[in-house]
Amino acid sequence: MLRGSSAAKLMVLLFLILLSGLGGSNIAALGASAPASMMPLIWVTPTLSIVPIGEETCVDIRVQDVENLFGFETVIQFDPARVSVLDADTSKSGIQIQPGPFLQPEDPYQWFVINNANNGNGSARLAITRMAPLGGVSGSGVLATACFRGNIRGHSLVNLSLSSTLMLDTAIAAIPYTLKSGGILVGPVYRLRIPATVRGF
Repeated sequence: MLRGSSAAKLMVLLFLILLSGLGGSNIAALGASAPASMMPLIWVTPTLSIVPIGEETCVDIRVQDVENLFGFETVIQFDPARVSVLDADTSKSGIQIQPGPFLQPEDPYQWFVINNANNGNGSARLAITRMAPLGGVSGSGVLATACFRGNIRGHSLVNLSLSSTLMLDTAIAAIPYTLKSGGILVGPVYRLRIPATVRGF
C-alpha cells in the first residue's frame, strides 16, 4: 500500500524508469569511470550448482558492498528445457521466486514487489522497491532466492540479464554495479566408493 505523496512519486518514477528500458548496460556506462572493484557486485551463488535429474537446487542472488539501495530489478534467464523454476509461494497465482531479506522491511506494506517467473520462456523477473519514509539499505545480503528442478541432462546458465538489471538509491539515481552470473549442471551424480582400508597400508 502506498503511503503519502512521496511514496506515490517514487512508484511513478520507478515505473517510468522500468518502462524506459534503463537497464544494466546503461548503468554500467554510468559507472565506467570507476574501477569495477569499487562497484557493488550482484552475483549468483553458488556459481555452479550440480543437481541430479528430478531433484532440486537453489541459488541466491546476492549484492555485495552496496550503499543506500532502495530499489532493485533483475531478470534471471535459464534454459527451460534443462531446468524449471519452482514456485516459492503457492498461495498466489503464477510462479514466484523468493524475495530475499536484504531489502525487506519489517512492515510488509512498506515495500512493493513485482515477482513472476515463466517456465515457458525461461525467465524470472523480480522488482522490489522500499517505500518512504524508509531509507535505503547498505552492506551485503541476499536479494532473492530461486529454486530449480533438474529436467534433463545438460548445462543451464543462470544468467542475470545485463539489460534488465537495475539498482536505485533513495534519490531514484542509478547505482553502478558489476554482474556475475552462474549455472546449473543437470545429470546423474556419480559417487566413487573409496574403501575404508587399503590392504598393505
